[in-house]
Amino acid sequence: MKIKTVPALVLSLVAMPVIAISFLAWKGSFQTKELKNFGEVAPFKLTDRSGKEITLETLRGKVWVANFIFTSCKSQCPLIMMEAQKVSKALLFKDNFRMVSITIDPMTDNSERLNKYADEWKADPFKWLFLTGKFEDIKALMHDGLKVPTEVEGVELMHSAKLVLVDHLSRIRGYYDAEDSKDMKKLLRDSKDLLKKAF
Repeated sequence: MKIKTVPALVLSLVAMPVIAISFLAWKGSFQTKELKNFGEVAPFKLTDRSGKEITLETLRGKVWVANFIFTSCKSQCPLIMMEAQKVSKALLFKDNFRMVSITIDPMTDNSERLNKYADEWKADPFKWLFLTGKFEDIKALMHDGLKVPTEVEGVELMHSAKLVLVDHLSRIRGYYDAEDSKDMKKLLRDSKDLLKKAF
């Protein structure tokens, strides 16, 4: 009786994907690095650019990145916005992702002004929130909620170039410097990793 042999080409086609997957698994390509937990964001209540109330519960279940700006800023803010825009565009089709820009000049930046500013940056109104509110509420969110410095050399509400990554359980998972390109690449990677765990 003649035994049929499997052609070498067929064996190669079957074996190659198995070898490739095994190699990637060995290299850790399918593992997500556990990010540090800096604590949970404290509850807050602010107003977005449309005048709608936004609270911590609004963002529950979402991975979000907070940044701090004010519309008349000509120094750091354009850079912060440019980097935030890159991240937002890269994650535009991720339903569970939000970008959150918070003004540190609420006396000037009302909802109407923030709406105009957001439009200038072509920010998606569904995926990118611009928040304002009472001065003390914003300061509390920064200091107690997101744990970023708020005061230096007599300036009561300090501008920060840091972007803050928050997971779907409202836990702070990282701080990233908008002026550091490596930090910004890491922010995008870390956001994608967290989104895999957000349902």
